[in-house]
Amino acid sequence: MFCLRIALPSPKGKEKAKNMADLQPTCPTPWTWAIALDGGTTNTRARLMQGDRIIATARRTVGVRDTLLADPARSGTPPPTAGLASPPGQPHRARLIQAVREVLDDVSRADVLSASTARADDPSGARARIESIVAAGMLSSEIGLVAVPHVEAPAGLEELARGVAIGHFPEIVERPIYFVPGVRTATADGPDGWFQADLMRGEECETLGAYAALRARGELETDRWQVFLWPGSHTKLVEVDPSGRITRSQTSLAGELLQALARHTLLAASLPETLPDQVDHDIAAVAARAVESQGLGRAAFLVRIAALGKIFNPSERASFWIGAVVADDVNNLTRHPILMPGRPVWVGGRQPLRSLYAARLVERHSGIVVPLDDSLAESASAWGAMQIAGRRFQFDGPLDHPGADQPIPDHPD
Repeated sequence: MFCLRIALPSPKGKEKAKNMADLQPTCPTPWTWAIALDGGTTNTRARLMQGDRIIATARRTVGVRDTLLADPARSGTPPPTAGLASPPGQPHRARLIQAVREVLDDVSRADVLSASTARADDPSGARARIESIVAAGMLSSEIGLVAVPHVEAPAGLEELARGVAIGHFPEIVERPIYFVPGVRTATADGPDGWFQADLMRGEECETLGAYAALRARGELETDRWQVFLWPGSHTKLVEVDPSGRITRSQTSLAGELLQALARHTLLAASLPETLPDQVDHDIAAVAARAVESQGLGRAAFLVRIAALGKIFNPSERASFWIGAVVADDVNNLTRHPILMPGRPVWVGGRQPLRSLYAARLVERHSGIVVPLDDSLAESASAWGAMQIAGRRFQFDGPLDHPGADQPIPDHPD
């Protein structure tokens, strides 16, 4: 399954361009044309960018979970080290490699680039030259394409840029690929201190991209601590200090739990084959009450009770199940010190999770809770990745010169 979206010229082009300019962060990149790759647990995306503007998006429903499940050893065979070409073998990575190649091909096609040059009022209509490819998310993990070490929090634009590495994958694309590192939250003191350890790959780009855009729009108070919440296959709660650095995070597997129980347990007989994109918020609120009084395990079984008792139809039962998982996740997240009273929370991710998490947080958190608009939620990852790679470019120029293959430990004087 795949999708390709192209931003074509329209009669309202000038007005739309103005609106997009209002949205974009003030973070110019050194490239006119670039591609931002984002690989997650279940999806792989490519976004064609002209400066800060996203021209086209392509997606495949293939992620690193497919790599892990296809690995005969189920041990996460390490991918090539940053700076090395991908070795032969490792057939369990074939689907991921194919997905990356296909999304890159989709957004690099001549007709896509022709449409985008027309949007840019280029009278020549010449095919644009892709100057850089930047990859983020799980593509830089040990079950992705190239293993890039995490940067330890606190980490902002500068620290992440120093950790950028490069990979060469001629079976995917001739041009080298910038790989953005993730962020690691260290363990705390004490025997249970490891409970506070955390990892992220991809959300650091979403967070920095959204932070820059909100700051440019004057919607974010830069002298305050901020919190970003990114629901998806994994839910990521991210803390940002007043200087714009990620200081720590907290992760749950709520999204994968939601899908796994819906597909691979008795619940499958009571739920539609595909969970809906639209959720009944009233029924989700009923699920939240069930979780509050009886716990998530009992709420899960109530899906079957609702089916046998004909209390809800299949779509409503799906709303109940999704609402139950979200409610349980938020109940646990609000106990974390990141969500200390009064802090503003910005909620991203895709719908319907974005609105569901925001609605539940409003009931449980004393600070303001703001769901990001669709455009910013969709674009934040690409903008953040380009900021990070662009900053690395400022350190030492293009990464295709000798000696630029590895992360750099310190900012050069």
